Amino acid sequence: MKILGIKPRFFRPPYGSYNSAALKVLQQRGYTVVNWYFDSGDSVGKSASQSIAAYKKIKTGSPVIALNHETYESTIKTVMPAVIPMLRQKGWTLVSMADCLGLSPYQSVGSPGKRDSSWTCNGTPGPGQT
Repeated sequence: MKILGIKPRFFRPPYGSYNSAALKVLQQRGYTVVNWYFDSGDSVGKSASQSIAAYKKIKTGSPVIALNHETYESTIKTVMPAVIPMLRQKGWTLVSMADCLGLSPYQSVGSPGKRDSSWTCNGTPGPGQT
């Protein structure tokens, strides 16, 4: 936010879990809370073939927000290359969340910042560190 002057518009609650207090705070901060309707199962150990089979069962005719995790190699290298053509062949149009909801993907929170001495990660834990 400080560097670019923008922040994401959408927020997906971790594990799809939230309560009314969290929802209120997120809305007060300008986020559009979005949850999924279809879970590929990649985060709970489903194999690529199980995820692909689940996609084959999706019925056409209504919008679907699918949950996938790009951090799983099999999702990116096996599942998506298999299901994207399959879904398109079934008549689905794959779009971003912003396009689906007709909203900008980012919200302006000010002007882009000018670099100064506070732009540092010093003292901030790295990935996997606490």
